Amino acid sequence: MATNDTFAGGDKGIRELVQGCTAEVQGLVGAPQHNGTQGELLHFDRDKGRWGVKLAGSGEVLGVKPINLVYIKGPEGIADEEDDEGLGVMKRRFDRIVKKYQLFSEDKAGEIADLLTGKVTTPKEFAEKYGMLESEANSFLAWIQQGVEFKEKTAKNADAL
Repeated sequence: MATNDTFAGGDKGIRELVQGCTAEVQGLVGAPQHNGTQGELLHFDRDKGRWGVKLAGSGEVLGVKPINLVYIKGPEGIADEEDDEGLGVMKRRFDRIVKKYQLFSEDKAGEIADLLTGKVTTPKEFAEKYGMLESEANSFLAWIQQGVEFKEKTAKNADAL
């Protein structure tokens, strides 16, 4: 049975973390050298509230909290509902970052909108302002850029009709 601990970022609606799936490690403070590394989920330790993650390449096994994992793909032999390696991964990272840093409040959402429309914001500036890692700020801003590009593209298509 699924619990909040079995969902990427602890958030229902994001792909479920299950044994054998691949996830990316993000937001580790104590071992930042592993951020951005993908690995296979081996087991969930309920007592510790962490997934055992076997890192690709090194084979090292880390205990990682679900909030620090981004679902990449399901276990071998089990197809995901859709093959969305690019945009799907970006969206899951964005959702996790919004939840982790509580960027969903009206005040913060308005502040971020003003910030993004007022001037070009670098990931470093954004990370410093919201107390996050620069890699997280980069993921957040990349998803925002996808939305802007989609809006521009659909507006052009609507004008052409």
